[in-house]
Amino acid sequence: MSSAGRLALGPADLADGRLGRLHRAHRRPVRERTGSAAWVSAALFAGVVGSVIGAPAAGYLGDRFDRQRVMIATDLASAAVASTMASVIDEPTALVELFGLLAFVTSPFAPASAAAMPNLVGEEAVARANALVATTTSAGYLLGPLAGGLLLGVGVSAPALFAVDAATFVVSAVLIASIRRPFGSGRGTESHPGVLAGVRLIRREAVLRILIAASMVSLLGMGIVNVAAYPLSLRLDGGTEGNGAMEALLGGGGLLGAALAGRLLTTARAPTIVATSFAVSGLGLALSGMAPVLLVALAERGDAGGRRARRARWCALPVEASAVCALLAALIASRLRGRDAHQMT
Repeated sequence: MSSAGRLALGPADLADGRLGRLHRAHRRPVRERTGSAAWVSAALFAGVVGSVIGAPAAGYLGDRFDRQRVMIATDLASAAVASTMASVIDEPTALVELFGLLAFVTSPFAPASAAAMPNLVGEEAVARANALVATTTSAGYLLGPLAGGLLLGVGVSAPALFAVDAATFVVSAVLIASIRRPFGSGRGTESHPGVLAGVRLIRREAVLRILIAASMVSLLGMGIVNVAAYPLSLRLDGGTEGNGAMEALLGGGGLLGAALAGRLLTTARAPTIVATSFAVSGLGLALSGMAPVLLVALAERGDAGGRRARRARWCALPVEASAVCALLAALIASRLRGRDAHQMT
């Protein structure tokens, strides 16, 4: 990767990591104020619905307009929504609706970022660049939930947490604006018109259909886990700090996976790495489900390592995003990357 590419990628990957992903801690205020896992599920469901509604337009924007401007506008709109969430923290219905709106307004960022990467670093460095982005994104998942859980645990108010989250979106926008390299003009809608151009490509390409199906199944399982994670933390006497630690160690596993991807990933190896990553992720989730049983057995034996085992189980979840993005970059023309990348997010 050229030195210029590294200079461009530095702010880009930090921005893509969203500087902490503090919004993953937002589920806890919902749970604490309602006492119901159903409200947490509703918030997650609203986020999924918002992403689905925004999906067609999200990819289209990255293919139609300047991708740097799309990413900046997305961050600023997301900051506005996150700030609004701080003012309705005691109104669960409004908070759930804003979860959906936040997912909707943030949806253009990921496809625009993925589509811009080959323009920032060159086609030959896309695999390594995606691994670097995955590393910093995982660092965000490591630090953000941990910070959010610790702040809530020591008494910082939930509105303040939302305000910090809004500030991270603003910082992200500033970092993206500082990049002085072309992101791609995004004029692919002229030769490939329509918001569903990516869908038509997926219908023609068997490899893309398989990737989409695998991602959907994986996300279905992760959605179930997201609802269950906080109640599980309470059951294991972890509280908000314990849940933050579990979320953070998920990011720690991602850091390890991204580091391995940076060393091993090539376009030719991408299919094998994707398959292996999904398999290891499934094993990690299975171990998570066994955590209460394992802890009881350890407690009966007087094993002080039980607490460490509870946290370490999350380290098994790696990052397959780098390999998926490498495959997409190899299979999809630049003018279609935005619309097709969003089918994967």
